[in-house]
Formats: sequence, structure tokens, C-alpha cells
Amino acid sequence: MKYPSILLILFLIILIWSGIDPKESFTWMLEVFPAIIGVIILFLIRKSFPFTPLVYTFIFIHACILCVGGHYTYAEVPAFDWIKEVLHQSRNNYDKVGHFAQGFVPALIIRELFIRKEVVAKNGWLGFALSV
Repeated sequence: MKYPSILLILFLIILIWSGIDPKESFTWMLEVFPAIIGVIILFLIRKSFPFTPLVYTFIFIHACILCVGGHYTYAEVPAFDWIKEVLHQSRNNYDKVGHFAQGFVPALIIRELFIRKEVVAKNGWLGFALSV
């Protein structure tokens, strides 16, 4: 079984779990919808443009973050309530994890697209970006 297939199966399990009695059904739907659309797109382009295992892994992690946030709502994820108490924070900071993923994961995807489609010449900015 190929790695992306394993991630897909794991994602579907987490998606189903997150959809069982979520805190707010409408919020759940809004949160997981982008992950579902992303999985459909990845499935459709899997042969013409397969991503690296690293990018697939981070897309999977981001999708899981969305599912967990949709199930509990971002302000009420139990593990982050515990972290809030232990670190004496004023609020549950799970939304910060989600915001980080919303910036970091698309950047990885765009980076891979730029490199593989040679959007930027290798002797110019791309060469600089790859050497960093």
C-alpha cells in the first residue's frame, strides 16, 4: 500500500470520528469542508502531479487539525485546555496551531509547485531559495 493511501485511510477515520456528535454541526461542516475539498483535489491529481511524502504528511496533519477543531470548536479542544492550565495561559490556543498550519502547509505546497513547474528560473530567486 502506498503512503498517500495510508494517509487517506487515516484521514477518513479521523473525519468520521470528528463528525460523530460534534459540538456544533454547522461549525464542523465549515471546518472540515476545506479538508474534504483538498483530499478530492489531491485524489484527482495524484497521477499527474504527485506530491512528495513530506508535503502529503503536512497536508494530512493540517486536515487533522481542521477535523479536531471542527469537532470541539477551536476554543474548546480538551488537550489545549490542559495546556492552558499547565502553562497558566489565559485561553485555549488551539486556534494558533490552526493558523500556523494555514500558513505553513500552503507554503510547502506552493514551494513544491514552484520547483517542479520551474516557475522561477533556477539561476535566479529559486536558486537562492533552495540554497537557504
